Amino acid sequence: MPQEDRITALSTVSPAGRHPDNGPPAGCVVAALSVAVLAYGLLQTLVAPALPTFKRHFQVSGDWAAWIFTLYLLSGAVLTPVLARLGDRRGKRRVLLASLAVFGAGTVLAALAWSFPVLLLARAAQGAGAAALPLSFGLVSALLPPRRIGHGLGIVSSMIGAGTGLGFVVGGLLVDHASWRWMFAVLAGVIAVAFLLVARWIPSDTGRRYEPQDALGTILLSLGLVALLIAITQGSQAGWLSAPVLGLFITAAAFLTALAVAEKRTPHPLLEPRVFLDRPMLLTHCAAALFYAAALIFFLLVPTLAQLPTNGPEGAAQGFGFTVTGAGLLMLPSALLQVLVAPLVPALERTLGHRAPLLGGLSLVLAGSLALALWHATPVQVLADSLLLGTGAALSFAALPSLVVRFAPGHAVATANGLNTVVRTVGGVIGTQVAIAILSAHSVTGSALPGGRAFTVVFVLGSLFAAVGVVVVLLLPRAAARR
Repeated sequence: MPQEDRITALSTVSPAGRHPDNGPPAGCVVAALSVAVLAYGLLQTLVAPALPTFKRHFQVSGDWAAWIFTLYLLSGAVLTPVLARLGDRRGKRRVLLASLAVFGAGTVLAALAWSFPVLLLARAAQGAGAAALPLSFGLVSALLPPRRIGHGLGIVSSMIGAGTGLGFVVGGLLVDHASWRWMFAVLAGVIAVAFLLVARWIPSDTGRRYEPQDALGTILLSLGLVALLIAITQGSQAGWLSAPVLGLFITAAAFLTALAVAEKRTPHPLLEPRVFLDRPMLLTHCAAALFYAAALIFFLLVPTLAQLPTNGPEGAAQGFGFTVTGAGLLMLPSALLQVLVAPLVPALERTLGHRAPLLGGLSLVLAGSLALALWHATPVQVLADSLLLGTGAALSFAALPSLVVRFAPGHAVATANGLNTVVRTVGGVIGTQVAIAILSAHSVTGSALPGGRAFTVVFVLGSLFAAVGVVVVLLLPRAAARR
């Protein structure tokens, strides 16, 4: 069956047996799922401006404060594929509502956190929010009419980049002018709206069938991802070649290899081999990791550069002296581009082919990263470069779920998008941690400020990630896969 026909067949009947044209209005479905994904996007950067505040408020060291991010990443990486697979088997709406409930409860607990361990517990619970991404993509492909799937995926996926950019603005405003607790209160409100809209507008679905859970696969995946992410996040501090970090990398490789072997042998795997070993899916996952590595370097370094002093020590990088709010506002135009550009992806796919949006997106990320490496001396230069890179990010954000839907088995769309979400997370962590290590290595003697060439080196690194991503996309099959 041609891939286009397979997607049409997948999308013609919803999991509950209804034809999408007779189901809920497409606009309501897209609106409800967009708010759910927006909440996830906000969480990516909302907490970043408050890290120094957390250190002061709870009187913890920088190493302990880093666990505010690390624990959320670990939780999200472990829960996302498990919840996505559960959604394919037991019903995506049901699992999405449950994940939003846990996400919301963790966010309320974070707003009320009376101690640092409570905040860490809350951040772990917030990791359930990452499952909103693959579950929403799965619901779009199942509930919308075939002609609307591409447009719906574009709009919903645009909320990732929009939320990521808005998180800096909202977080900065609240940190500068209110309390860090209001960050979580605002996010809890967005989650509550998403929960109500999903409950009201998304119909119940019965999932594929009731299959036994793959306990061994879940354990191996969890242990492998935890070891891998801890190794990556600790490598820049403990040393990439230190015995503990190398031991964690070896442990991660062993668990993930065992997972690949086990999943081929079990009749009901957590991750079907086709979801991560088929050539088109494997290349799509690699492209996602490389894109996120480049994109998160941009999202991390531009606000960092904007907040550096204009007259630092000799040899230090010269920033713009912006407040946290000002740095967030510098990111706002590129965030708004997500909403404007992402809906164009379906038209590009129809006109130029299914590879074109991601190929064009990564090419623009490459160009934007190189532009930042060459020209980042003034806010105007950075803004112009950010618009170029933001356009590429918008295309890439929207193109990835469309490719996953195209190449994944029809009964495992949420599962495949769940794995893609995890791969993106790993790529983003690699990009940001290597960037942090480079900034530290180029710091000015006697100061924590990075040297003048540090940002150039890291932006070049981002362009290298994007360039390899372009090569990977070119290796994707030109014609749609046949199954």
